[in-house]
Amino acid sequence: MRRRLNYVVLSLALILTIGSSAWAAALNVAVYADPDTFDPTRTVAASTVEIAFNIYEGLVKATPDGSVTGALAERWEISSDQETYTFYLRDAVFHDGTKVKASDVVNALNRARDPEISARWSDFALIESIEADESKVVIKLNQPNAAFLTTLAEINAAIYPEGAQGLASHPIGTGPYRLVEWLPNQYVKLERFAGHWSGELPFYEEVKFLIIPDQNSAVLNLRSGNVDLIPRMEPVVYHQVEHDPNIKVVAGPMNLVQILAINNQRPPFDDVRVRKALAMAINRDEIIYGAAWGYAQPLYSGLSPAMPTYYNDQLALVNPYDPERARELLREAGVENLRFTLTLPSDYPLHVQTGEIAAQQWKAIGIDVDIQLVEWGTWLERVYNQRDYDVSIIGLAGRLDPHAILVRYESTNSRNFFNFSSEEFDQLIGQGLSLQGSEREAVYKRAQEILANEAAGVFVMDPEQLAAMRVEIQGWQHYPIYVVDAARLYE
Repeated sequence: MRRRLNYVVLSLALILTIGSSAWAAALNVAVYADPDTFDPTRTVAASTVEIAFNIYEGLVKATPDGSVTGALAERWEISSDQETYTFYLRDAVFHDGTKVKASDVVNALNRARDPEISARWSDFALIESIEADESKVVIKLNQPNAAFLTTLAEINAAIYPEGAQGLASHPIGTGPYRLVEWLPNQYVKLERFAGHWSGELPFYEEVKFLIIPDQNSAVLNLRSGNVDLIPRMEPVVYHQVEHDPNIKVVAGPMNLVQILAINNQRPPFDDVRVRKALAMAINRDEIIYGAAWGYAQPLYSGLSPAMPTYYNDQLALVNPYDPERARELLREAGVENLRFTLTLPSDYPLHVQTGEIAAQQWKAIGIDVDIQLVEWGTWLERVYNQRDYDVSIIGLAGRLDPHAILVRYESTNSRNFFNFSSEEFDQLIGQGLSLQGSEREAVYKRAQEILANEAAGVFVMDPEQLAAMRVEIQGWQHYPIYVVDAARLYE
């Protein structure tokens, strides 16, 4: 299903050398959506994580291969019962010059697990207590959690000064870059942080994330030199840069699940037969070639093949493309003249184009669809937070552990905007945290099977990530999570 990209290899890039270090003034990065908030406890948007990865750090952080490494924690110990984690803090300072203290860690993680404050409090629900002395933090869990370290690498576990005010627009972290200016819907400007604990300086003094929702405008700016990097170029515009000798495209797995999200509690979608009918009317191949130009893998599961250990590859025939069977299911459910609203985030062309094709496919089995385009902020509030929708399309960004991805379908999870509910699924998700090896694999594969059998949503594709940039830029690496690691880039 993937097309082979033609890469252009040019001569060595000119490197400006100052003393023994190579530095450049600025890097301009085109992104499609504005952050929702820079308060790490409250953010739910991948567009925020993409930028905030450079500003904030947690006790640990993600690496390109999906593992975790120390960030503010120099080292850590895990008790034999897997329930006590002891972290030893390194000597580090925040962007405001104050020293990182263990009390800052306690405050940030207590906020992360507070359901009155945190957008993802349920990710931290197994924490029983957090204690600290001057440079040590001890976290006790109420049961083993195989995903705990990866949870601490998430943006919601980022550390900031205790008592910091206005984090939503003025974040204070310890990352290699600090925020100096944010003009909503225009740009986010970051500046290299000279006080980073690593003692290293990134190549670029300044990184500006330009908010350019329109794909064609982003590519036009890349070709004209106003933009240096588009980290997630849509496949539909690839042909515009394919033969440009000044631009290279680096392709890699995105670890993203594009889903036709169905509100499982809203009639008639509370009937599994109706949900299955929607699923069996979908021709994934047509969507992948029509919306993603072939740069994607079809999905039938709530996990991406980018997680091969846990991915269940036996689900393609659960709800296969079968328009006639889809019509029969609607008749069996007693549903006639079905009409619903498909709410789409206008900032994401891939999801809009997928929605347009899906609407045509549903029309072929007698379903009328009203497409409603909304801005990203409206989508987050209406669909994600209020769960006020019929059907929508979104990409669920990858995480470092399968639990963090699948737990969103747990009936009580704060991120379960699908309103999906299954007692067996909930039990499996709870078990998965305390298991290891093949037992854990089996649990998560069964959980994916339940999502498919119940048609919790329609899993469509995992698009390839196409990072387009000037040929001089080096160091780009794909992560299994939604980030731009600007500190790794150089010329």
